[in-house]
Amino acid sequence: MNVKKLLIIISLLAGSLVALPALSADLECTLNVKSGGHVYGNGTSHCGGLDFSFGSSTSGKWEITNITKSIDYVNWINGCSSGLSCSVTVQAYSSNLAKVYIHYTDGSIEYLSGSMSYETGY
Repeated sequence: MNVKKLLIIISLLAGSLVALPALSADLECTLNVKSGGHVYGNGTSHCGGLDFSFGSSTSGKWEITNITKSIDYVNWINGCSSGLSCSVTVQAYSSNLAKVYIHYTDGSIEYLSGSMSYETGY
């Protein structure tokens, strides 16, 4: 293979890497435990909490942040309606999973996922 062909191949490969769409949105969770409880991971895609209220559930919220491109629409897989945030009820001793596809106006699609968990009592 001659040098000219090798340079063309390297240029095409490098150009295709640069042309990939930059996807960088984040899915963040916020879990609300009862007074005196402990939460870890709020503001990340995986959060959880513990309190001693002996309740069966608590509230939480999913939010899509750090969006850098124009959005066409959002498709939440876990039953939330479209939009950039979703309020949920998190049942004790089970995970609340979020799965969302973001469809951008340039035709690209980004998939985000996360989980929230909650424990109560001893």
